[in-house]
Amino acid sequence: MPSPSPSSMPVVVRGSGSIGQRHARVFRQEGADVALWPVRDRGLGPGAVDDVTRARLLDDATGPGALPGVLVVVATDTARHVSDTVLALDAGAASVLVEKPVAGSADDAAVLRAHPRAQDIWVAAPLRAHEAFRHLRRLVGRIDGPASAHVRSQSWLPDWRPDRDYRESYSARRDEGGVLRDMVHEIDYAGVLFGRPDLVGSFLETSGPLDIEAEQAATLLWTTRDRFTVTARLDYVTRPTSRGVVIHTSDGILEWDVTRAMVRHATSDGEVSEQVFEHDLDRDIVMGTQARAALELKPWSPAAQRIARGAPATLADGIDAVRLCDEARALASQGPNPDSDTEDGS
Repeated sequence: MPSPSPSSMPVVVRGSGSIGQRHARVFRQEGADVALWPVRDRGLGPGAVDDVTRARLLDDATGPGALPGVLVVVATDTARHVSDTVLALDAGAASVLVEKPVAGSADDAAVLRAHPRAQDIWVAAPLRAHEAFRHLRRLVGRIDGPASAHVRSQSWLPDWRPDRDYRESYSARRDEGGVLRDMVHEIDYAGVLFGRPDLVGSFLETSGPLDIEAEQAATLLWTTRDRFTVTARLDYVTRPTSRGVVIHTSDGILEWDVTRAMVRHATSDGEVSEQVFEHDLDRDIVMGTQARAALELKPWSPAAQRIARGAPATLADGIDAVRLCDEARALASQGPNPDSDTEDGS
């Protein structure tokens, strides 16, 4: 039986919060037949009665072979990602697109890695779908020699979901939230640009202006085999929002300002060029690029081809990003190294 075309492949979105509803809307815009599958009843707005009815049928019918040829998007709270993904795969879903992070920790994700259909799991990585990012990646590929980069994602958590108390969101929970998990996209795209990270330093801030259990800010330092030194600043406590990366080389400076959808290139002789990618300012357009790629993904698609098309991350990439977060917490928990203190001998 031939595989369905992207426009006819059915999509089931597990979870009906803001990100689940956005996924549903975007996939519908791409021509997919979409059903919402809420974890719990919530106000879904006008026209959502059919979705809820279909979802309750899914709850009753989900089992082996219940979802053949379906792309399932898992957009539930982080603590449910693994179990909801396994549920979808065991029900026969053609593939699963999991929201970030793929799991609360790399150990939690071991169940997915061991699943016989692990190759059919993809992890949402919409920053890869930005035109500006793909343009920047081509420029980074031309760098010859050592370079340094500073990655940042700084914002004010209460602004994320204005209609909800941020202290009651998963972001505030110690085992589900925190800036390392919430901003794991930055770690993912930095890995694509600069290579596999080797963490050198980590400083986490758990106190601050927000009344939450999870870390409010993180500052990381790592190196890569491709001769990049990378620092990252991730936080919930900054206004206005600042997001992007600056790369310094002997030949000049590259910058991607995510909030302005701009890539800036300043050469060593003072020549400056700026390119604005206006489509990146519309989140639905960016997610549409990812959605189209997700509908057409094959496990054997070459990595370069996937990245060039703005496709989601592989399960292995998603776990690697979470593992760096785990390492950052472990390193930060050790505190200052007592062996670094020296005595003056007096």
